[in-house]
Amino acid sequence: MSDNNSPTPPVEPTPPGYDAPATSPVPPAYQQPVQQQQPYGQPPVPPAYQQPVQQQQPYGQPPVPPAYQQQPYQQQTMADPASAVTLNYWLSVFFSWIPALIFFLTEKGKNGFSDEYNKANLNFSILRGITGFLVVIPYVGVIFGFLALALFIIHIIAAVDAPKKFRSGQPYKFPFNIAFIK
Repeated sequence: MSDNNSPTPPVEPTPPGYDAPATSPVPPAYQQPVQQQQPYGQPPVPPAYQQPVQQQQPYGQPPVPPAYQQQPYQQQTMADPASAVTLNYWLSVFFSWIPALIFFLTEKGKNGFSDEYNKANLNFSILRGITGFLVVIPYVGVIFGFLALALFIIHIIAAVDAPKKFRSGQPYKFPFNIAFIK
């Protein structure tokens, strides 16, 4: 109590660290140097040491190594036409006439010998597609079903044998084929 017997209001406790000094917590040795302002029209003087500026990559893209230089775009062609024939035949075995048509159109004129292989594969794939469609006809569909299975097996055999004959320079003939594309 005070001299005049009046109650004094209670003092709230101060949170810890509140009485910290008003000075900067960073020691002066670690502060950034103060830059002097240049006169108007004068180029700025670079500091004695400056870290290299790194450009930030867009979100989601991998970082580019600093010594990497992008090469100009050049269209790559298949070095071995036999690999294109092999890929064409195996894709046509499982996906019917669509890969055969794509290879026929994209590889046309690049190599005359592979053109014949692609044309024969497209014709056989069209024949397989027609027999696959005729399977849905009642009663005779069973016959076409067996024919479609036989053509599927022949196409697997052709996918194994045709690239070997292509590499040896011999033409490959399917055992049964109709020339839809000439």
